[in-house]
Amino acid sequence: MDINKSVKAILIGGVSEIIICILLFVLTAFALTKVGYIPDGVIATVTTVLSAASCFFGGLISGRIVKKAGMLVGAASGFLLFFIQLAISLISGAFSPTALILIKAAALILSGTIGGIFGVNKKEKI
Repeated sequence: MDINKSVKAILIGGVSEIIICILLFVLTAFALTKVGYIPDGVIATVTTVLSAASCFFGGLISGRIVKKAGMLVGAASGFLLFFIQLAISLISGAFSPTALILIKAAALILSGTIGGIFGVNKKEKI
């Protein structure tokens, strides 16, 4: 496995995860403002699901670039988004150590891993 290619794939997957995550958050924020009242517990769950979906696509992109070791590059790209979100919450002062952090970490890394597996196993179009 070429380390430079893997790092490049993880970074490209991470950037694509961030872009997809921002787009999903903006669309969801728009939809939630139209709905009106939303309980706080729902917002945490929605952000975890949206982040996991973006990690899946980032892992998919990383796996497509590397074409092998999809589990590893997918998990790394999922961890990258989790680390960025954790750093932002620490910097902004919105960090609260709860079990949701572990659940979010597991969901993001697992969905990135699954995306990486799908990316490696996706057949090329002829």
